[in-house]
Amino acid sequence: MPELILNHARIPGYKELQQVVIQQERVSAIVPLSDHLPNQAVEVDLNGEWLSLGGVDLQINGALGLAFPDLSNENQSKLNQIGEFLWQQGVDAYLPTIVTTSIENIQRSLATLATPAASTSPAHILGVHLEGPFLNPSKRGAHPEEHLQPLTIETVKRVLGDYAAVVKVMTLAPELDTTGNVIPY
Repeated sequence: MPELILNHARIPGYKELQQVVIQQERVSAIVPLSDHLPNQAVEVDLNGEWLSLGGVDLQINGALGLAFPDLSNENQSKLNQIGEFLWQQGVDAYLPTIVTTSIENIQRSLATLATPAASTSPAHILGVHLEGPFLNPSKRGAHPEEHLQPLTIETVKRVLGDYAAVVKVMTLAPELDTTGNVIPY
């Protein structure tokens, strides 16, 4: 049984106004206004205002005082608090971003995020965004130069270790040769 029906909602991807059915705090259906729904639910008329599902953030470096490169198993509760906080901000899913740091820190953070119970919060972790350490030293911004690595298959394997499957996005500098120097054009 629906808990809430949002009527006259303008939804991205739909031409006409819709009804949005909420059950157990989740959208269970998006249906045309012509569909007659049970009257037991609380109804809210959105009067043609836009309604969209939560966002997906592809780069979040941390939150609530915790930087993702500093993650460890001891931070599981904080990781869940971050997920709850992001969900309250309208983020349904995200990629925790690990910026350039030591290989040991990267692997510890990846191991923490690869743990199946890494997050029980409503904002889902889709994987990891690894931002560096394969960056151009002259365009590294705030990334510490001492932790930059040459872009080789061997170095990528060493950095990712056993956690390659959890990395879904990588920021790297394809203009570098295997020694870390810029390839001339």
